[in-house]
Amino acid sequence: MSKPEVITRLTERQRACLELVAMGFTSKQIARKLGISHSTVDNHILAATQILGVADRREAGRLVSMAGQELPRQAEPLTEHEKSSIVDMQEALQQPRHTGLKLLPPVGGSLNEQSLGNKTIQIVSLAFLSTLAVISMALLISGAFKAFS
Repeated sequence: MSKPEVITRLTERQRACLELVAMGFTSKQIARKLGISHSTVDNHILAATQILGVADRREAGRLVSMAGQELPRQAEPLTEHEKSSIVDMQEALQQPRHTGLKLLPPVGGSLNEQSLGNKTIQIVSLAFLSTLAVISMALLISGAFKAFS
């Protein structure tokens, strides 16, 4: 079977997950967008990679994104909320990000979304805060020993 014929065997959810994979989303981000658990997303992607006979999710996502929208739908179509969520995320990815200097680094997000200078500053600030925390704990413990002896 050729790849376009094999792609038609994918369910709508599998295709939706792989389209988002092709856009660079993680399983957790896809799960939030589609309103399902991240393990369900992983199951859809695993099943799709097995159907397509590819090595990994990136290759499967690439194949599905190249196939385009001319493929027939097999499962229930995405709801308007799911479609708008995907469109919103595409628009958000295309907008420039305003990353200011913060005391603590951001948690989560896409890889490499900060410049090297900002990453370095975040690492140094974390090291400084960790050092302050260790010193203050040592002083507290020292004070507690002096108070109880």
